[in-house]
Amino acid sequence: MGASVRGPEHRRHGQPNQDAWLGRLGHGTALAVVCDGLGSRPHSAGGSREACRAVADAVRHWANLPEAPPELLLRLIHALWNMRVHQNGRDESATTCMFAVTMKDRPLLLAQLGDGLVMLKTPAGTTTLEPPSERFGNATTGLGVASDVREWRLHLEPNFTGAASILLATDGVADDLVPEKRAEFLTVLVTKYGLRPAAARSRAIAKQLRDWPTPRHRDDKTVAVLWNDATTEASE
Repeated sequence: MGASVRGPEHRRHGQPNQDAWLGRLGHGTALAVVCDGLGSRPHSAGGSREACRAVADAVRHWANLPEAPPELLLRLIHALWNMRVHQNGRDESATTCMFAVTMKDRPLLLAQLGDGLVMLKTPAGTTTLEPPSERFGNATTGLGVASDVREWRLHLEPNFTGAASILLATDGVADDLVPEKRAEFLTVLVTKYGLRPAAARSRAIAKQLRDWPTPRHRDDKTVAVLWNDATTEASE
């Protein structure tokens, strides 16, 4: 489940949402993708949407090759995204990209290129992917910026079992989450919305993002969540 809303600044100026998200579930695979177009690039809104589709297409091909390492998946994402944004140009379409994919007989894969937050919560604790706090200014990487797949942050989790859940959040959300409250935020999303019908989930989460309590926070806001059945069963 997930939702994406324009930030106050984009609503005020009639500009599009530069964030995008996508979720896919079926055939033994669960995928969530969240992307945040770089604000300084004129076609970043399209770039973020195409990045979500590129990840979904790449995962579909990767799933057919059980022995293919994650590096090949990342290279395919770059190639497919470059083809999708060729008309507008990769520099003008640059975007961050985060995703989580789990499939039968493979470890859970978490991946992040650029800003935002990826968090895995299990009974054993939490694992996070995020940019280093000491990075300089607003410098970030992303599709259209990165020159090497080694710029991605990756985490492989062998057992996505028990009451496990994953949060993907653009920096419009992640920057406002106090580190020690992140797991609680994810738990609330799953327990409050996880049992609702899909359309109702998205509407409710979107409303929460529009009513974001931090004053003067101007960014677009996007979250996506993956969880397994044990998580919602535990909340009942």
